[in-house]
Amino acid sequence: MRTREQLINLRIIHVVIMLATALFIYQFSQWDDGLWIPITVLAIIGPFSPGLTINKSRQRVVGSIAGLLLSVVLWFFIHFNYTLLVPITVILVYWVAYSLLQNYTYFIMIVSILLCINFDYMNLFFNNEIIYLINRSLCVLIGVMICQFYEVFIFRRYYNNAINLVEKEKYDAQIIDCWYKLQSITNNMELETRLTIINTNISTLVISLNELNGLRETCSFSYSNQLATLAIIELYLEKINAMYHFMTKVAYDLLQNKITNQVLDSDEIDVPLSNIIIEYAD
Repeated sequence: MRTREQLINLRIIHVVIMLATALFIYQFSQWDDGLWIPITVLAIIGPFSPGLTINKSRQRVVGSIAGLLLSVVLWFFIHFNYTLLVPITVILVYWVAYSLLQNYTYFIMIVSILLCINFDYMNLFFNNEIIYLINRSLCVLIGVMICQFYEVFIFRRYYNNAINLVEKEKYDAQIIDCWYKLQSITNNMELETRLTIINTNISTLVISLNELNGLRETCSFSYSNQLATLAIIELYLEKINAMYHFMTKVAYDLLQNKITNQVLDSDEIDVPLSNIIIEYAD
């Protein structure tokens, strides 16, 4: 079973081979607009993780096709009235910023439309537009096929049950540390001090939850068998969520007691760690 470092190094080799293949095809084919092959591969491998790459491939294909087809519609409007070029471009630039917060499909769709409008502005003939659409579509499909080929046929078996990607020791230590810090809270402390301790630990737990959710998404889309990895991820999500919910409850009780001028019962904090996991797990 590969260690975390070995899995990361393997993925680096995997990414380098995919990019090298795309560059070779671009240089060897001398295809018009062939630069979109390595650009597509670079964009797809951006998440680095195999599962996210697979999901991003689908989004890029759908977004590119939708953007290219919509650009044909805009082409007719712009050529009918060139004064529409400026307002349409301004609107699309706004939507690029907005789409960054949305699914990657929408972002690549808007970018494809902008690129086609730029091409139209420099090439006024419809035949050039059609050739560009065909070349761009084929290049995107070839880039996606390169990524999928290596994911499915070459490297899939090397990622099976990559349980070492789950940093179990770190999460165990984090949960225990949060529990001990809760135990250290006393009624003699200032309210702000107690809340600061709790907020600091909650922030750390949120970071870990985001890491685990991202890893779960990666494993869910992966072509390799990740059942064991997903089981461990779910286990630690339950543990960390339990500690998170318990700490937010303690913080809420502290604030409520401040409003009612009561003292927080130490028994609400002094509970066994195992009870927290059982009671507050999702």
